Amino acid sequence: MRFSAVIALLVPLLCSDIGASIEEMDEETQLIMGNGIPPAMGYSEGLTYDPEQPYFDTEHSKNVTALLGKTAVLNCRVKNIGNKTVSWVRHRDIHLLTVGRFTYTSDQRFSALHSVGSEDWLLKIHYLQERDAGKYECQISTTPPMSHLIHLAVVEPETVIVGGPDVYINTGSRLALTCSVKYSPEPPAFIFWYHDDKLVSYDRTRGGVVVSTEKGLVTTSRLLVQFAEPRHSGVYTCAPANSKPKSVNVHVLAGDKPAAIVHENNSAEVLVSTQRLHSYVFVAGAALLHVLVL
Repeated sequence: MRFSAVIALLVPLLCSDIGASIEEMDEETQLIMGNGIPPAMGYSEGLTYDPEQPYFDTEHSKNVTALLGKTAVLNCRVKNIGNKTVSWVRHRDIHLLTVGRFTYTSDQRFSALHSVGSEDWLLKIHYLQERDAGKYECQISTTPPMSHLIHLAVVEPETVIVGGPDVYINTGSRLALTCSVKYSPEPPAFIFWYHDDKLVSYDRTRGGVVVSTEKGLVTTSRLLVQFAEPRHSGVYTCAPANSKPKSVNVHVLAGDKPAAIVHENNSAEVLVSTQRLHSYVFVAGAALLHVLVL
């Protein structure tokens, strides 16, 4: 009996607290929660919320990074489209590009893509140019119009070989070349190495060539020869699938040639000429002998 009496006293208090919490919510939050619509799927300011009104699925309408000269596809996903229309507008000059499935620009690189029954409204841009970078506005033909901005970044990958353009090593030393591909929205599908315009044949035996590649935000390919020989001299070219090739000239020096010290994976090069060193020693010795005679 005592337990029942306590419950009877607590229930009204709990109900009043819950009611007060709900009243403290703003009207927009109550409407969204009441209809199961996450706040991330927002709608334009100034519109009265309607559960059947269209809204943007921002999780599937994100910014895009694409390669210069390639094709970019911008996606705008709209829920509850009903009888409304989706348009794409270039933000920098308020230029109307597409309406529905129709293209309204003389630039034939732009096209609209949409499949019947799909929630995705695509803007496709072929042969990307640097000036194509910027904001693009996806609009729904509500009153007033609803809009969502998507930013397009146009990048050009860069290929770099550490230690170029010339690398000097002694016969029997280790030859290690590192090629990096930067500023690429996705790792290259492959990276080929060429030696004097011939595709490098990978061989793990003594004196052979080993190549390893690590893909990521910066993709790195390493070419390694454990015991370099004069035949390994020449021009080495790193050729990624999605970037311009880069070359370096490798000099493998014989024992009677000038010695060379090259810090692996570093552009510092220190060359010491044996003949020049002998000349310095001879001059210094003659000067010392002259002083002693005097």
